[in-house]
Amino acid sequence: MSEKEKASDQTEIYKPELFSTTPHPHLIAGRCKSCRKYTFPKYYACPFCFSDDLEDSPLSPTGILHSFTIVRRSFPAYPVPYGLGLVDFPEGVRVMAQIETDKPEELKLDMKMGITVGPIRKGKDGKDILSYKFRPLS
Repeated sequence: MSEKEKASDQTEIYKPELFSTTPHPHLIAGRCKSCRKYTFPKYYACPFCFSDDLEDSPLSPTGILHSFTIVRRSFPAYPVPYGLGLVDFPEGVRVMAQIETDKPEELKLDMKMGITVGPIRKGKDGKDILSYKFRPLS
């Protein structure tokens, strides 16, 4: 069953090629078979050695919060406040996403973060748009 098929009639998954929800949520990076470096999202060619021999590779399930902001005013489809952060993964990539927390004011640099999947906004038809998000683990 594809990620798209797992979305209910009330939800839609945004960019399902970037993450997996099963068995545990994780991001899907590109890994160059030539130089072994990772990119997220996966590119058509490696930006380090220019090889076009890349493969899908899951990123570690946790990373470290490098930077963040708390969004207090946004477009109507995005409920506020929410955290938006950059997380560093052990594979050497830095990824930006919303941070799922009830207390964004308690976010701190260098916090351990995990991956979760949840609504990031409402679509024009009122459906929840689901994507990967970060969540504090400590």
